[in-house]
Amino acid sequence: MSEKGAYDFDLIPVEKFDQCISKKLGSGNWLELEEVEYIDPTNVKRKWELCRRKKVSKHDIDAIDIHAIIKKINSPQIILVVQYRPPIGKYCIEFPSGLIDAGESIETAALRELREETGYTGKIKNISDPVCYEPGLTNSMTRVVDVEVDLTSIDNVSPTQKLNDDEWSLKVIKIPVESLYEKLRELQNKHTENLWIDSRLYAYAYGLHIAKDLFNCKTNNIN
Repeated sequence: MSEKGAYDFDLIPVEKFDQCISKKLGSGNWLELEEVEYIDPTNVKRKWELCRRKKVSKHDIDAIDIHAIIKKINSPQIILVVQYRPPIGKYCIEFPSGLIDAGESIETAALRELREETGYTGKIKNISDPVCYEPGLTNSMTRVVDVEVDLTSIDNVSPTQKLNDDEWSLKVIKIPVESLYEKLRELQNKHTENLWIDSRLYAYAYGLHIAKDLFNCKTNNIN
């Protein structure tokens, strides 16, 4: 990869992933562990271990993440979930999210997961391009769905979760968007032994936080 400028770079072609040699190393109910073999641009044969979801989707993704914002004139809030995650042995604060069921559209899956996990429903405002979760570990992909939640809607008067048995720990929290980063830090410090913040949520919150500081600095310099 050669550097050209701040936003311009070249990508060296590599053989398509579906043309790589793949060997299954293990399989469970939901996931498979594989080893892929590919040829890099210098003609060196390389191997990589990865985790795949067994669930096959008709879409270019297998899951959706939901950014649900409650409309409030002075202080909009974001709806998040807290649940126990066995792989880390701790609770985790996350965006509402889930897998796309067979035959579902992205829109249907997003509103279904939001209703099941939080009890709320809303209006879809935007759907992102496909983005990867953790590309060094898995080929799993998602789309971020922005949903606007209106608390005056009759559907949101008494929000009730519809959880599966394995979602026994899932709780709903609402945090002002303006102070999201600070509130997440407070929660993690309060429950330091038992709670982590999902990296996607942390990046979102920190991005808002640092952008606010940068724009305030720019405004002060202009003044």
